[in-house]
Amino acid sequence: MQSLPNTAYASPVVFEREMQRAFSPENGLKYVGHDILLPLGGHRRSDGDERLVLTRDPDGSVHLLANLCTHACRPILSHDEPINKPRLACEFHDWSFRSDGSLIGGANFDLGRGDAAEARRDALKIPGFDLLSWHGFHFAVDPDQRDSYAADLARIDSDFAERGVDQWLDLDDCVLHSTHDDPYYGDWKAFLEVFGDCYHVPPYHPGLASFVDCGSIEWTFGENFHAQFLTLSDERGATSAKYAEWADGLDVYYAKRGEPTPRMGVGWVGIYPNLMFEVYNGLRVLSVIVPTGFGEYINRVHYCVPADMETLVPGLAQSIVDAFEETVVEDHDLVERRHDGMVTARSLGLTFDNYSANLAGLSLEAGVSHFHDWWNRRVGVPEPSLS
Repeated sequence: MQSLPNTAYASPVVFEREMQRAFSPENGLKYVGHDILLPLGGHRRSDGDERLVLTRDPDGSVHLLANLCTHACRPILSHDEPINKPRLACEFHDWSFRSDGSLIGGANFDLGRGDAAEARRDALKIPGFDLLSWHGFHFAVDPDQRDSYAADLARIDSDFAERGVDQWLDLDDCVLHSTHDDPYYGDWKAFLEVFGDCYHVPPYHPGLASFVDCGSIEWTFGENFHAQFLTLSDERGATSAKYAEWADGLDVYYAKRGEPTPRMGVGWVGIYPNLMFEVYNGLRVLSVIVPTGFGEYINRVHYCVPADMETLVPGLAQSIVDAFEETVVEDHDLVERRHDGMVTARSLGLTFDNYSANLAGLSLEAGVSHFHDWWNRRVGVPEPSLS
């Protein structure tokens, strides 16, 4: 595994390059929202990007628009709450727009009549961006790369189908349990590295490591994603009371549904640059990286559970979320300590690689290597200025 150069981290120049090449809605692919967060016939600010708005027609069609009123270039929405109204309204001067961004009008508003008026109205439409939708997920996509990204998503479909859990990709039978933002300091790439590293799970996550079997890991890769699949462990969460409750609760839940407990434990899917879809047996987690400035970002977490879980096994959904949060706390420390270590290395004048592969083999860290390869292709460290 060839790690990223040290100059890829903690650099404001590199960060700006990442924002342009990896997090801009017109370049490549970027997750912007999911149907479970977006009301029919309504709209809301994009999930993790305040510059954008998602609208959803009554027939389920979704549009991605700039979060800007074309009157005086002010944001239309200043919060992330969903709005159950079809039209977008700017609070400052009461201009309004349809869900596709086309202008309706406003107070004391008259464009006149005829072709010139229609051309002016069309010019005042809110700019939109191309979308690629998949299982209720919506991604801003570069039209020239649509086919490549569609092939990646189709590959994920087949990966889950091969393991008999293709239905786990849909959230139609799930409800949103809760959402929260976890703030982090350091370089956002550290979070993606931890997500693609199963090597740390056995020594560092005792609860999770006794719930899923890291020895069963299978990897799949596309141009812009990686996925990890693990079966449930025979230890049944033995090293954590919370994970043990999760394992026992699954048996009760499936028994009440008249079904055997699936052997599959989890599919961890990382779709670069900003989405991690964690498809657990009994839990779906949408985890979204949102850079908020140089050296800081949040991980926005949406917990989704089967709609019938609370009815069949009261309290199980919360127990599962509590177990997951046990690992979140551990990961938070793991991620930020990487930043602290790199700061220490620089302060001591050390220049060794910031990431050295497991010398016994790459199988448990294959996702890190794949992410690094993607980053080098998409972003790369800029050449030094000659000026």
